[in-house]
Amino acid sequence: MLEKLAGRLKWERTPLGMLVAIPVRRSMTAALYGPLVAIWLIYAWVHFWHLLAAPHSGGSAFTLQMIALGIYAVGLCYFVCWLLWIFTGETVLTLVPSELKIQRRVIGIKFASLSFPTHHVRNLRYNPPTRFWALGGYIDPKTSNMQFRADDATHRFARGITEAEASALTLHMLKIYKFPSSKVPGLVDV
Repeated sequence: MLEKLAGRLKWERTPLGMLVAIPVRRSMTAALYGPLVAIWLIYAWVHFWHLLAAPHSGGSAFTLQMIALGIYAVGLCYFVCWLLWIFTGETVLTLVPSELKIQRRVIGIKFASLSFPTHHVRNLRYNPPTRFWALGGYIDPKTSNMQFRADDATHRFARGITEAEASALTLHMLKIYKFPSSKVPGLVDV
């Protein structure tokens, strides 16, 4: 059973290590765009329903309407996927002494997974949020993340994580495996 670790993070001790669930960070855009896009979709649905129910003789006007209907269908699919990601998306981190595994899930279904031998993972650290240049220094909390080096590449996970969540996560991860050159947010290098 998952217990609260810090902030949005939930964790569970496994027989060999731990499992951490990191939900997607929702922003004000979900509250703003969700209803606006829903209204647009309802309006477009009614419009296309009347359009397809009316008799038509073919020609270029009907072809343009079919193209518009195709664009509407793509927009509908994108919106549904966006809603699913915002409300059910999560990153699941599984750590055992021999392996670090990062999975991305939507509705509990795994759609992306990366695994690394722990002895290849180094420089585990927190990247704080960055300032959004267009809004005069507004700090965008979705730009923070955790990162590490493995296989001569930098890998990032836990987008939108806060410093307190990152600190708790890093401390728990270091109990399982001592990653070289790691930094705990708010503390000195470990």
